[in-house]
Amino acid sequence: MPASLLAFPLANLHTHSYAIIDIGSNSVRMVVYHAPARVPVPLFNEKYYCGLGKGVAKSGFLNPEGIVEAKKAIGRFIVMAKRLAVSDLKIIATAAVRDARNGAHFVRDIETSMDVEIDIISGEREAELAAKGALASMYKPVGITADMGGGSIELAYISRDHIEKQSSFELGTLRLVDDTNNNAGAMHDLIHREISNVHWLESVKAKTIYAIGGSFRSIAKMHMKKTHYPLPILHEYRLSRKAIESMMRTLKSLSTEEIAQLPGVPEERAITILPAVLMLHQIMHCAHADHVVFSVTGIREGLIYDQLPPDLQKQDPLIASAYDLASLAGRKGAYAKELFDWMKPLFEQELPSHQRLRMALCVLSELAWTVDPNFRSEWAFLRVVQSAMKGMTHRERVMLAMALYHRYQTKWKLDRPEIKLLDEHDRLWARCVGTATSLAFHLSGGKHGNLHHARLAVDGTFISLSLDDEADPLRTETVEKKLEGLGSTFKALSNFVI
Repeated sequence: MPASLLAFPLANLHTHSYAIIDIGSNSVRMVVYHAPARVPVPLFNEKYYCGLGKGVAKSGFLNPEGIVEAKKAIGRFIVMAKRLAVSDLKIIATAAVRDARNGAHFVRDIETSMDVEIDIISGEREAELAAKGALASMYKPVGITADMGGGSIELAYISRDHIEKQSSFELGTLRLVDDTNNNAGAMHDLIHREISNVHWLESVKAKTIYAIGGSFRSIAKMHMKKTHYPLPILHEYRLSRKAIESMMRTLKSLSTEEIAQLPGVPEERAITILPAVLMLHQIMHCAHADHVVFSVTGIREGLIYDQLPPDLQKQDPLIASAYDLASLAGRKGAYAKELFDWMKPLFEQELPSHQRLRMALCVLSELAWTVDPNFRSEWAFLRVVQSAMKGMTHRERVMLAMALYHRYQTKWKLDRPEIKLLDEHDRLWARCVGTATSLAFHLSGGKHGNLHHARLAVDGTFISLSLDDEADPLRTETVEKKLEGLGSTFKALSNFVI
């Protein structure tokens, strides 16, 4: 290879990378994050189904076959962590290891042979970290977190930025299957007996359950496939209590083999789906919860969040992840705040939820600057819709994506199924804020310090643009068309009756 081709090395995204190996009852996983940040982005994410906790409830010992597979997986992950030159590696073990008679011996064997340290976390600590995992990726969540693994389930009540109550029970999916010989009726009775005794579930009056863990996520996947949901992103997918009840009735009538054939159900998870849906239904029943929100973040992200200073913990996850995404595209600086303030006259009465989205749009406004102009609008839409950004609902995600599309294209020309999640008002808002962002670019070039030469004013539903003498030559036919398009959209938005 010519030396000239090696003269421009790729940017090193691993400078402050942080790796966590999670030894669970069902699987062993390693995730390497780009940094211990407010919203850490996975650079490497791999898991192996080892079934370490299979049979622990009956025998009291870790599954011998699972031990072999787990050691192989951990050995691979340690080597991979070294090759990725991670800054810090943390290894944790949960229910199966802490409950098994030979759990401590299993840990010592790995620590000695692989020269690492493993932290066997308690049930209470696991509940705390799972709850913090939800706090890390959702905006001011209020409700009950439920983290169900193979060996245990951890519950906690969270309110915006703190944890008020927490409990841990040896009622994981594999343990329930072992204790009841996979009998649905016996499983239901056991879950009902134990969860009904958690008296704080009812007293906190939570409307939302935040479901964490692979078996819960499989429920979401299955429902997405069944209903042909247009946005296959698990994080913040929402289901009603009625939907959970319907799924429970269906699954109770099927064998494990039949469940494995359902769309969206991984073969390895088939035996854990029924105990998971029975558990979720019981928690919702006891808490009188209306709906469940699924989370892809849990104890691993909670562990990172736990180590952040208070000022970073208080950051809005949506805005933090927007800044990270913009930074990866090489767009940094103060233009976002300037743009946000510049278009404020158009949105004096906006809701706080829309204000957050508008700020995120301002941060991302020049995200597609390296893309060919013919593809920028579609690329921008897909970049947001398919991103790992956190802190927004599915509806908000599509609104933000559509707004960024209109930063580059006035007319909507795509045929995308995700748009079904928006109503007409959502679409008008996205077009209005996106068109305003486009107008701002034509007046500033996307550079901080240029928008103070131009000023927007609103009189009823009429928008005017004034430029100072220095900026007056910027008033071209293109700018006037942008202003006209913004004006018509703003008028439609202002006159919209919700």
